[in-house]
Parts: sequence; structure tokens; C-alpha cells
Amino acid sequence: MTVRAEESETTLTARVGNNADLLVDCVKMYANFGDVIVDVTYGKGVFWQKIDLSLYDFKGTDLEGGVDFKNLPYGDASVDLLVLDPPYMHGGATIKASINDCYRNQNTSHASVIRLYAGGILEAARVLKKKGRIFVKCQDEIESGKQRWSHLELMSILESFGFCALDLFVLQQKSVPAMRQKTQKTARKNHSFMIVAEFRG
Repeated sequence: MTVRAEESETTLTARVGNNADLLVDCVKMYANFGDVIVDVTYGKGVFWQKIDLSLYDFKGTDLEGGVDFKNLPYGDASVDLLVLDPPYMHGGATIKASINDCYRNQNTSHASVIRLYAGGILEAARVLKKKGRIFVKCQDEIESGKQRWSHLELMSILESFGFCALDLFVLQQKSVPAMRQKTQKTARKNHSFMIVAEFRG
């Protein structure tokens, strides 16, 4: 069922579900009818399955379509809302095979993932209108046994590029995440975040 953004059910900061469920909450709170919305990591469009896109001026772009989110084909201050969801993990044979070549970035370290995000956020600052919003999907990770709080790093980057955080949504996955190690040393991360920020210039 397609969800309209004006539905009045209470929106909570955390939910169990999938990315499409999460995006409904974010759009309901932070998108206006007629907004120019750009999803620069659109892929197959699974985020948008439950949203009536006819209510917005929607543009789904992706590297597969020849668009690099660090060099967008949109004019300065032309977008009301931008969605950024690049690969947010690194390392491991399975991950290397599936995402290390994505977005012209070698995700070989946590720092390389954060640099990828930073490039997208910097370009978002160019194309977003004053008081335009950005949705940044991310997940914390473990690197060499050390906690990497990606959502905190990204909030700091957003602030340094002229954004002000408005909200932080938490999505808990329905399944239990797989473990690559035989011995568990930290709690498994079964949640991700959607940071909502406003461009203040």
C-alpha cells in the first residue's frame, strides 16, 4: 500500500522494519508536497516502495545511470531534499565482492567509507536550497575490534559543511545479523540510522 506523507499516525524515532518503512517516517516528517527530491543512491528504488512519488518532483539517480553523487548534474541551490545511502561497510571477502567497487570507492577501511560520505555531503551542500534537508543513512561498525561510531562522525561532518541536525531515526532489523568471528567480543549491531539535517549555509 502506498503511503501518503500527510498521514497522521504518530511518528517515532525507532522502528523495527526495513528501509522502506523507515523512509515513510522520514518523508512524513520532513518532506513537503511538491518538493524537489533527489535520491542520489537510488539503486532499484526499494526505499520508495511505500511512498506516492507523484506528490513530489522526484529524481532517482545512481552511479549505474552515470551519475556520481559527488558530482551531481543539478544546479546550485536547486533541490529541497537529498537522500544519501552509500555502502557503509568495509572489508571482508563477501563485502569486497559486493561493494568495494561501488561508487568508484575502494571501501578498504572505515576512513575510506567516511570519506565517501563526506564527498556526497559536500556536493549536497552545493545543490540543496537554503533550509533544504538531507537524509543520510548509515550504520556504525567495528574495525579491528574497535567501535566506529559512524553516525557521530557524520553528524560532525554535516555540521562542518553548514548543516544542522534535525532528527535521528533508528531502524532495527528483523533478523539477527550474521557473525564472521567465532568469538563474540562486542554486541552485534542490528540497527542503522537515518540522520536528518537542514542546510543552513
